[in-house]
Amino acid sequence: MTRKIIRKRNKRRWKISHRPAKPKNSVGYRFNAALPFFNELRNLVLKISPPSFPRLEKSIRKIGRLKLVAATGVFLNLNNSRIDLLLIGDDIDYKKLNNFIKNLEAEMGLELRYVIMGTDEFVYRYNMFDRFTRDILDSPHKKVINKIKGLVT
Repeated sequence: MTRKIIRKRNKRRWKISHRPAKPKNSVGYRFNAALPFFNELRNLVLKISPPSFPRLEKSIRKIGRLKLVAATGVFLNLNNSRIDLLLIGDDIDYKKLNNFIKNLEAEMGLELRYVIMGTDEFVYRYNMFDRFTRDILDSPHKKVINKIKGLVT
């Protein structure tokens, strides 16, 4: 991309500012924010389509022995969620997990916020009424995997 140098005279001094050159055949569009349906149209254009939960479950089972996987945030189109994915389990292969998260972020087009906990740590925090775990489980979420039946409903 080439840059144009624009020189302006400003109180007896020359001011040089760099501005990217506009391609010759480019077209630009603006959206009128005063329209009554502005927010609805913006949400329609910017809506992120989450991956299907059965496919997500199939690919996440390869990571390790997961006891609970809760999807919230961008998976349910919630903007005010603290995290997007809660992973509770043991013997987690972090290399596979890292690849899974990278692929999921590339597919969704944004960075995911996720938390990984061991089963013992989660049970302890849940029984101690930890604010973080209670906030996640009390807010809207979808359980992709739930093998902790008696503890988490």
